[in-house]
Amino acid sequence: MQFPGFFFTLWLFFLILVIMLIVEESRRRRETLQKIYSWLRQRSKTIHYEEGGFLEHSKIVAELKPEWQLERVEVTEFTVSYGKHSKTYLRVLGMSEEGTFVNITIRYRSIFDVIALGLGLAKVKDISSGDPLFDKNYKVKSGTPEIAIKLLRDSQFRDYVSAIRDLRKFEIRGGKHLHFVTECEYDTPSVVNAILAMEKAAEILAPEVKARPVIVESAKPIVLKVEPERIVTPEILSNLRKEFEKLSMYVSKLKFEPSKEHFTRVIVTPLLSEIDYVQYRVDKKLVVEALDNLEKAVEKPITIEIYTKETLPPSRQAISIDEVKNLFDIKCEDAEVLKRVSEAYVLLDYLSKIKKLSVFSIRLHETTLEVRLECSVSPENIGRAYEAVKEAAWWTKFNLLI
Repeated sequence: MQFPGFFFTLWLFFLILVIMLIVEESRRRRETLQKIYSWLRQRSKTIHYEEGGFLEHSKIVAELKPEWQLERVEVTEFTVSYGKHSKTYLRVLGMSEEGTFVNITIRYRSIFDVIALGLGLAKVKDISSGDPLFDKNYKVKSGTPEIAIKLLRDSQFRDYVSAIRDLRKFEIRGGKHLHFVTECEYDTPSVVNAILAMEKAAEILAPEVKARPVIVESAKPIVLKVEPERIVTPEILSNLRKEFEKLSMYVSKLKFEPSKEHFTRVIVTPLLSEIDYVQYRVDKKLVVEALDNLEKAVEKPITIEIYTKETLPPSRQAISIDEVKNLFDIKCEDAEVLKRVSEAYVLLDYLSKIKKLSVFSIRLHETTLEVRLECSVSPENIGRAYEAVKEAAWWTKFNLLI
């Protein structure tokens, strides 16, 4: 018996088997997304399906018909690593234009949650739905318990949530808009039930939205004086417009002022709940200002200012946290906050990619979060600035407000 030949054949068999499994899984995922697309298409005014490649994830973005409380739904893929193994899930994002202050998170109980609950070790008491089976399987946390209870008492909403397979989280966040996030199994029924649960939640919350809407007074755009001599050439303006239009698949609304052809300001309404409002001003510099209304006032005002010290040559990018940190001069009176932002590698990495960034600031005061940056009027900076602003809002809330 020739052992080398035998082991080679065995290795080749397993290699072919792995390739076949990968191909079959890819086919299954594509079929799942096509079924979701078909279901959403019947309920949408407009819909866009972007098939992913080797390095990019697939995405479906739908603007729903007027009879729906939800206005927009986005379905994307994401992968979670579990040591040597990983699993790909689907993330469903929903948005309703009008919002109220609400935050609710529903997660499936893990075995550790069940043990902690049985031993009375849970730090925060879960909100009860009144349904023993639902309460046994799911844990519910909320900063607005009275609204959460109202939602959980609806049996149809509970049924939709219970039908979502491998639910990692079902989250509702409210501010100027209502935002929904569901992470679940990669299958069609789970996504359909997630969207129906969001729609039901939006219906239940509709009276609350009407009674306690969030009005962003301070987010009203500043009236700009139009210069008689145009600083930005028509060619650059056209290129900027193309970059803004690329954002349209990831935001709720884009508004060009005074017109789409000759604009000096673009107002962006984000789709997700990172921030309420983003404004681009096109002048000698590109000035981006973002604002988010917080649910409660901060204990003390905080201001962070980041200035560019040096710029990396186009031929290479910063790869280490120390290399990225050396690009910026960071100022903050609070030493602890200064330390934290100096270690915010993802945020600083986003900023390092913005061309000719002169200043970037984060300001927390009362019930408002403000983010501002100035950089060169470059088409590449449109998307990069938007990503930096979103990351800054997320970082601030996660690191300074929780």
